[in-house]
Amino acid sequence: MTKIISNLDVTNIVAQNPIGQDNPPLLFPHGHNDTEQPPTQEVLQSADFDIRWQDNLTDTQLDAFVTDGWLIIDNVFEKTALLALQAESGFIDYRDAALTDGIRISDIRGDRIRWITENFFAGYYYLQSINALASLFNRSLFAGIRHSEAHYACYPIGFGYQWHSDNPAGRDERVISAVFYLNDDWEPTDGGALEVVDKHGVHHEVMPVANRLIIFDSDLRHQVQTAHRQRYSIATWMRRDGLVPFVEENN
Repeated sequence: MTKIISNLDVTNIVAQNPIGQDNPPLLFPHGHNDTEQPPTQEVLQSADFDIRWQDNLTDTQLDAFVTDGWLIIDNVFEKTALLALQAESGFIDYRDAALTDGIRISDIRGDRIRWITENFFAGYYYLQSINALASLFNRSLFAGIRHSEAHYACYPIGFGYQWHSDNPAGRDERVISAVFYLNDDWEPTDGGALEVVDKHGVHHEVMPVANRLIIFDSDLRHQVQTAHRQRYSIATWMRRDGLVPFVEENN
C-alpha cells in the first residue's frame, strides 16, 4: 500500500503553471492568426464536447469492461474542449474534500475539490458528454443509470487518496465511476497513478495522462498514489438514483 503523506497545513494550491506551460493553457499556439476568435467560455458550445461514444467503444471493449470491471479511453475530446476544461480547472476556488461522514481526514485523502454545476461552462458540457456515455451503457449493458455527477479535483504535492470504493458500505447508488485527467506532459516520476483492483483481484496502475478517461465499476477498490506534482482531474460518477434527463444524441 502506498503511504499517504499528510502535509495539508503547509501545502497550498499554487497558481503558477498548474496544468501545462501556461495558466490558463493557451487556447491557440503562439503565432496564430490574431483575427481568429479563441474558444473562450462565451463561445464554447455543447457541440465542442460531442462524442459518438458508440464509435469509441467496441463490443470487445464493452465485453472486457463487464468481465474485468474497468477500461481506458484515450484522446477523448478534441483540442478545444480539452483546453477549455484545463483552463477552467486552473481558476476554481477549490474546497477541502471530506469523507462520506463529512469529516476531513487528510492522511486518508488530500484532494481539494469543486462540484460541477451549470455555472461551470466547460465542466457542465463535460457532464452532458458523460450522460451520453451513460446512455450507451444503459442500452448496451442495462446499467440502470439515471444521472451523473462530477467534481474537479486537485491533489497538491505530497498527497493521494488511500484505498476505498466509491460506494460506502451498504450503499449502491453509484454504478460506474470515471476519472478524466487534465495534466499535460505527465511523467511516471510525477507519481499520482490511479491503482485499481479489477474483478479478478489484479492490480493495475493508470497514469493520469491528459485527455484520458478511466471507467470502472464503482464497487472496485482503488487508490490515488502520492502525487509529486500538482495533479488535476475530474472525478465522475454515474448513478442509479434521481432521474435527470439525458442529452439528446446525434445519430
